Amino acid sequence: MPLQYQVFYRQMDAKGDAIVAAAVSQAIADAEKLWQPETFDGVFSTKGFGVARLEKWYMAPNSTAAMGSACGPSNDWAVSITTAYTWETIYTATTSDDVYCIITGVFNYDATPDITHLKITADGVEYPTMNIEEIYGWDIAVAYMSHPIIIRPQKNYRIECKAKTAGRKAFGLLGYAIARRSKLIQRIA
Repeated sequence: MPLQYQVFYRQMDAKGDAIVAAAVSQAIADAEKLWQPETFDGVFSTKGFGVARLEKWYMAPNSTAAMGSACGPSNDWAVSITTAYTWETIYTATTSDDVYCIITGVFNYDATPDITHLKITADGVEYPTMNIEEIYGWDIAVAYMSHPIIIRPQKNYRIECKAKTAGRKAFGLLGYAIARRSKLIQRIA
């Protein structure tokens, strides 16, 4: 029986790869309907649309402020927590009309990571709260979701977390962007 709740895996395996591949394929099929007559053109798309690693600018196309006050204009996924043990919105925006965001995992590169919980709301769907503390006992604080989350174009999302201390956290999201070529090749400051 497939899991009916979100769990985190330490590394990708054949089963995890298949789940992520299914989510990417689902987003590609949906994009081909939405963006027709454009078609999927792979990793180095020269026409139509393609796939890339999820970056901050795909999540918040018009506002780096939406990605946390400590972020600035770079692709640094850092977030700023102002109050310990309190739910704080760390990412919130509306995706642009030319990108699908597929969240497949999380990372935290702090020397002493202390974000304990994660809550994602995307396209009106409120996903269950996820406790991510177990990943800090692994070799590196990276975890892959058993159930990827797809955010379609022009959809609102909010990602909240709770941490043990206030301050800047090197916390971010892993995943993929399915995007039109013009979005894939744009230069970001």
